[in-house]
Amino acid sequence: MRADVVQQLEEEIVFGILHSKEKLVEEDLAARFNEKRHVIRDVLEDLHAAGLITRIPNRGAFVRELTPTEVTEIYEVREVMEVAAAMRTPLPAPEPILTKMREIQNRHSAAIAAGDLRAVFYLNIEFHQAQYSACNNSKLVEIIVDCAKQAHLIRAVKYADPGHLKKVERDHLAILAAMSGTDRQALIEVVKAHLPDSPNAYIRAYEQRYGTRHDSV
Repeated sequence: MRADVVQQLEEEIVFGILHSKEKLVEEDLAARFNEKRHVIRDVLEDLHAAGLITRIPNRGAFVRELTPTEVTEIYEVREVMEVAAAMRTPLPAPEPILTKMREIQNRHSAAIAAGDLRAVFYLNIEFHQAQYSACNNSKLVEIIVDCAKQAHLIRAVKYADPGHLKKVERDHLAILAAMSGTDRQALIEVVKAHLPDSPNAYIRAYEQRYGTRHDSV
């Protein structure tokens, strides 16, 4: 099914199996997934809409490579939107949301311990969707989710680092603690602190590959 193919390719991009600038050939994908060409074209359109690939006329589809400027801009927007959500979140947050977040985080921690990166990836998304649902602004949540999807390309460089995953786990627990209390500034600070590691690592890797002054699309 189309959704299954999109999910599989998204995972391969996130985990670095498909590399930046790698070409996605319709014929090859159709054979691999035993799908019609028109289904694969729709899959590529979905990945393009999510910001994960680039489509170049007369050349084809390629895994997108973000420049340091694009990475910085994505995370500037993420910080603004996620802080806005934190400011709108009632404190303490509703207990049903906190209970759901705790249950998700228990599974997330178990997945980190087991080295199950696929589960870590999806449980991280689930945790934050529950977190931002507390802000009671569906449009704001949509923007946050869209920006987070663009960050999938950035996260790939950190998923092999167990130290990073343990920091993510600690941050999630700190977010839960802040949402369980009444100190709004504490929640804002932990939301902001949760963002920087992946983009910094991505930019360092990019500059090592191209040199510090290279910033072309």
